Amino acid sequence: MEAMADATIMEKKYDPNVEQSEKEASVEIIKSEAVKEFSNPLNDAEGGCQTIVDFGDENDLENPLNWSSRHKTGLVVLISLMELLASLATIMTAPVAPQILSDFHSQNLYYQTLLVSIWELGEVFGPFIIAPLSELYGRFYVYHAGNCLFILCSVVCALSVNIQMLVAFRFLNGIAVVAVILNPSIVGDLYSIESRGAAMAITGLAPLIGPVTGPIIGGYLGQAAGWRWIFWLIAILSGVCEVLFLFFYRETYKVEILKQKSRKLRQTTGNQDYRSNYDTDAPQKAFRDAFLRPLRMLAFSHVLVILSTYVSLVYGYMYLVMTTITLTFEDTYGFSQGEAGLAFLGFSIGFLFGIVFCHYSLDLWVARRVALGQTQPEQRLPPVAFGGIIIPVGFFIFGWTVQHHVHWIVPIIGTGILGLGLIATTIPAASYLVDAFGIHSASAMAVNLVLRNLGGAFFPLAGPPLYARLGQGWGNSLLGFLALAFVPVPLLLMYYGKKLRFLGKFEVDY
Repeated sequence: MEAMADATIMEKKYDPNVEQSEKEASVEIIKSEAVKEFSNPLNDAEGGCQTIVDFGDENDLENPLNWSSRHKTGLVVLISLMELLASLATIMTAPVAPQILSDFHSQNLYYQTLLVSIWELGEVFGPFIIAPLSELYGRFYVYHAGNCLFILCSVVCALSVNIQMLVAFRFLNGIAVVAVILNPSIVGDLYSIESRGAAMAITGLAPLIGPVTGPIIGGYLGQAAGWRWIFWLIAILSGVCEVLFLFFYRETYKVEILKQKSRKLRQTTGNQDYRSNYDTDAPQKAFRDAFLRPLRMLAFSHVLVILSTYVSLVYGYMYLVMTTITLTFEDTYGFSQGEAGLAFLGFSIGFLFGIVFCHYSLDLWVARRVALGQTQPEQRLPPVAFGGIIIPVGFFIFGWTVQHHVHWIVPIIGTGILGLGLIATTIPAASYLVDAFGIHSASAMAVNLVLRNLGGAFFPLAGPPLYARLGQGWGNSLLGFLALAFVPVPLLLMYYGKKLRFLGKFEVDY
């Protein structure tokens, strides 16, 4: 009975003879619009009385939204560190690939590219496994299992005895990257709409630091200690993070928390009428629906596909520049291999400015709209439009100053503008998906990440022939014009995104 006093409960009478619309209205106890769109009402075919278990007021510490700011900030930093390590592990092998081939007595240069791209392929498959599992069983167990698999694969990579073994476990490493998929959804679990911008900015920065700093760290570490220590370093640091996870991380997914709460009430009271709004009597159907949900979203959610395709394009041509910038500065300005790594300084500064910009534009703008009672997910998109406008400027500055051998600081300023534009696009886009898709934001992020990774994997392949044929000036101008052509996308979503979100939502049950 004491457990009953702690729970916030509401009794609902279910009559099997009522109209379907009345039955759906009887369980409309969910506060968030995004959750309301995708939650399924309880099936109560036998009628009778059931007691719905929900969170209490702002003092209910079972609700992650009510956790202390200190605890939330610590969790955001922790999950961001894990995402940073995954990002570093992706690209740190690039500068030591020739050393790996030499040790394994392989002259097949195809492996030099495959060592990096096979990870991206793993990240294409991983989201379709991780997101459904997290929506079925919560973030806690999926995150821990993914971290352990990530550490194990890193250790096996360090112990690899041939190139084929290394490539295979690099693929599994990519599949096991949980942080990239779940971190935005965890931020959505922890923070209200008007206060999650800063946390989104921190977690969004982590995967972009890797491509900038990874080659520098990998190059120096591989030269000093050998290529195997790259994998040992990642395994050790990831192990430290996992230990911290064991001590400080607890379930943040409201669906799983409320299911556990109702289950505990049934066990302690013996009353089987306690149910959360997310309990189901058809676990096989729930399992099937969870794994099909990302595919259904990909097929039927117009706004998700449009925004994710746009982010994929931005991510793709940014990766194109990042993968060719070292050679550009070596050939054009005579930079050494070490100095060429400093060419990424512009991106780093742009990323920092982007974080500050996203913090103020996401939190302060949305907070004002919340005060006016006018919150919509589309309010996250103005920074995306800004990013779309400045990215072409960065391409034009970078391309033509390199073409005419202007002092090296000027093209680095151009890459800084590109970095700002990339952050202004990716972080608000992730925030939008978390706001719009609520408890199923992990599935939405899965679709977004799959398309984004495809762009990051295939766009860079066009870099060398593009610059060989058109040169730096017109080659980057072509990318700039392509970016300009897609500027209307975020603008149109700002005005018509709501209609697209609701278009067909009653016909398609995600």
